[in-house]
Amino acid sequence: APPGGRGPEGAAAQVLHGGGANANSANRWWDKTLQLVVGQDGTCGALYDPAVIDGAVVAEMLDHAL
Repeated sequence: APPGGRGPEGAAAQVLHGGGANANSANRWWDKTLQLVVGQDGTCGALYDPAVIDGAVVAEMLDHAL
């Protein structure tokens, strides 16, 4: 884990479910095709619908962005 930071497991939890009811969970919209998540501490990630029709397009876009 980076000094003063959360390690990969904490970052994944923050991106996937926002840290629980007392943190950022209310900011997750599970019915959206794509969500870009950026935390105050710099944690970032993307959540997207893994459906075949949407997944390939979103994966290509994220690959281009990165």
